[in-house]
Amino acid sequence: MYILKNYAGLILCLGIAAYPNLTVANSKSSSGTWLDSQIINNPEVIEAQELLNASTHKVNSASQAIYNPNFESSYEREGDDNNYSFGLSQTIDMGDKRSINQSIAQMHHFANQQQLKSIIETKKSQALSALIKWNAAKKSSFIALEQEKQLETLLSIVDEKKSAGILGQLDVEFIYLSLSQTLSNIADYQLKLKNAEIQVQELLPDWTPEKVTLPKEGIGVSNYRVNPEWIDSHPIIEVAKTQWKIKQKQALLTSAESKIDPTIGINAGQNAKENTIGITFSMPLNIRNNYSEDIKASYTESNAAEASYQSVHRKQTFRVKANYESVTTNKKYFERWQSLMSGRGRNSAKLLKNSWDAGDISTSDYLLALNQRADGLYSGIQLETLFKLSEIDFLLSIGQLSKLKI
Repeated sequence: MYILKNYAGLILCLGIAAYPNLTVANSKSSSGTWLDSQIINNPEVIEAQELLNASTHKVNSASQAIYNPNFESSYEREGDDNNYSFGLSQTIDMGDKRSINQSIAQMHHFANQQQLKSIIETKKSQALSALIKWNAAKKSSFIALEQEKQLETLLSIVDEKKSAGILGQLDVEFIYLSLSQTLSNIADYQLKLKNAEIQVQELLPDWTPEKVTLPKEGIGVSNYRVNPEWIDSHPIIEVAKTQWKIKQKQALLTSAESKIDPTIGINAGQNAKENTIGITFSMPLNIRNNYSEDIKASYTESNAAEASYQSVHRKQTFRVKANYESVTTNKKYFERWQSLMSGRGRNSAKLLKNSWDAGDISTSDYLLALNQRADGLYSGIQLETLFKLSEIDFLLSIGQLSKLKI
């Protein structure tokens, strides 16, 4: 059963199976961007890439034979006779362990590929989130500085009106109190801006405040819809699923290792001046330990890995649902704020100033209105930030963030 809600003409489907496809408005055909070039040089990404390279060598190694042939020789002197022998022996892989090892190595390689993809997407998410927070801090700091200029201008006007007897000392005190609060806000937003800059520079070493990384219109997602296959193919899900398959193969390997691998050999030599030739055969006797408990343990671990995969898949499915609700809700209220504040941000400041100059409102009311105006602008920045951050989280949860060319 699916629950449908209509928000401003956008149909939101809560059932994960009913999510359609995601549409990205600003996708480009280029294979890489400046942001991508910064991310691939991150130490964590380099570490994951090196582990992937190592797993490639392990795949090649696993394709080789399990057992190498053995060369044997002996020599002894018996009286006047020199006795010697040379031989070759080979252990036979009866359980085809090489094939199983090769499959396990290939699975590890695939898991490392998915792990690399996951780390790249996570780093891209962190970088974009840091840039969004930096932009928000920059906008908030600008509003606070603008408010400081308004109050300083107001102070000079108030001094003139006070000298003319139009305003009293109380009005002046109101302005000083508002200015002190504004200075506190400026310090707070400047600190947030500097911290945000440091966080961005940590993730993007070549970034500078002057560099435009995010487009003004945002990341360009025009619609929020999900293909259920994206969840199944999400790197986190793929890693968990591959780990389960590896455990299944390792259980087969444990069973194969418990089987008896015989060794066959041939030797030739001379004994008492007589030429000799012989065939040897040996095999371990699994009498004292048949390794049945090891086999049981391996299959039990496989069952545990399956449960872990199901748990990861379930958590990711509900994470997508939660992030979908978050991004659509934040988008709704941000767009509503945009509609309410359209053109009012600039006009309201001028209107309030004219009303105060004309004596229609008192100084305390004027200051209160200025603070309310600033709070409204701050709220808009907060709503925009929440929306953009939830947008990043949503794309990360469905494994589609790396497809954005920003």
